[in-house]
Amino acid sequence: MEQEVSFEALLKKHRVVVERYINFRLPSTFDADDVIQETYCAAYIGYEKLRNKELFKPWILSIARNQCNLWFRKKYGSELLSLDAIPDIADTDTTEDNTVYQVLSLLSKEYAELLKLTIQGYKQSDIAERLNIPVGTVKSRLHYARKQFRSMCTPEQIMMFEKGRKNMPKKDHPCGFPEDMPALITEPSSRPFFEVKCADESFIVPIVGNKNSEGTYRRNKLALVSTCYVPKAAVIHGVKGVKVCRDTYNVKADKLYKNESVWFSQLTDEYIRDLGTIACDSEDDYPTGIYTFLEEDYDVNVNGNDRVHGRPLLINENPPKIVDDRIYIDEYNIRYTMGNFVVTIGERTFETVKFICVRNNYYITENYVDTNGRLVFMRWYESVDCFSQTEWYTDDFKKYIANNPKLVVNDIEYCLVETRISEYAL
Repeated sequence: MEQEVSFEALLKKHRVVVERYINFRLPSTFDADDVIQETYCAAYIGYEKLRNKELFKPWILSIARNQCNLWFRKKYGSELLSLDAIPDIADTDTTEDNTVYQVLSLLSKEYAELLKLTIQGYKQSDIAERLNIPVGTVKSRLHYARKQFRSMCTPEQIMMFEKGRKNMPKKDHPCGFPEDMPALITEPSSRPFFEVKCADESFIVPIVGNKNSEGTYRRNKLALVSTCYVPKAAVIHGVKGVKVCRDTYNVKADKLYKNESVWFSQLTDEYIRDLGTIACDSEDDYPTGIYTFLEEDYDVNVNGNDRVHGRPLLINENPPKIVDDRIYIDEYNIRYTMGNFVVTIGERTFETVKFICVRNNYYITENYVDTNGRLVFMRWYESVDCFSQTEWYTDDFKKYIANNPKLVVNDIEYCLVETRISEYAL
């Protein structure tokens, strides 16, 4: 009985991390549920052999990893995920920024497949095993695949691939955003509510080769321009995803902050997930911090109280309760839809669904997503207590914020601080 209580207590403490790991590795929630149960059964049976209970977390994660590998071997004959289980990125992505996959679509199927696997992070030995060909053949075909890829590129594309996106050689740091905020009009739409999948987080769809900027306007003037780009694939604790980098240009200071933020994301057919983040990776004296999803307190892309699966791509109708212009919600970090709106930015018009997301009494994002699933623009609200105590806002700016439009959610007042517009919308 003592063993049983101890096992249950430790499992309860680390359950979220274990289930998050399995869900992040397997292609569907249904498959993950089976592997989770197999993991718990195997752990319970072997628990009495674990001498140092302080090692419970790495011990049970090793069991989870083995159970995942066993599932892959049974289903595909390999610990690697079959191509049949991976969404065809080249077909599903419709953004103009996905230059790499546009070029890959021009290649022969044989060469395109090799290069896709390489981009997704597979080693040559893994590719050889998957395709059932010798490693030497993989090396030879990759050589010719790269030559064919290069022959399909324009001179500008070749220069971009050789220098790498992270170098961002262009000097137009404002990225075409006007100094004054474009005319921005939002009007309720007569169109019935439409469900849409949105993989656009932080104004970037996390697919290798994508790049997009956002302009942040304060007092209707351009204050910051942040550019996100996805340079390559990444593997975090055996989970495949991509690396996302963000450079931020401070307009007033005329200074570019390289790698102002770096994180790792996973995109599936159903979810978008945070795999890890690199903090303080700059030239200051603070130590670089690296955090991953295997830490219990990691701030993953949660959906309400669900800290396991990530944020669903599908935005479905979920209106909050509204009484006398006051909004009432049951959970934080949930999308609450506010209806359909026609958004006009400058001379462009978009049909959008509007939703708000409230983050722990500190701030609210008001988001407008178009029919293509792209984030057009966002309004950022902070609670009165939050911005009034923030040291990096000047007293003059705090006074200005206090007169801005407001939202009242669960009887807490939030003020509009800034508006962020996507380069996609210009």
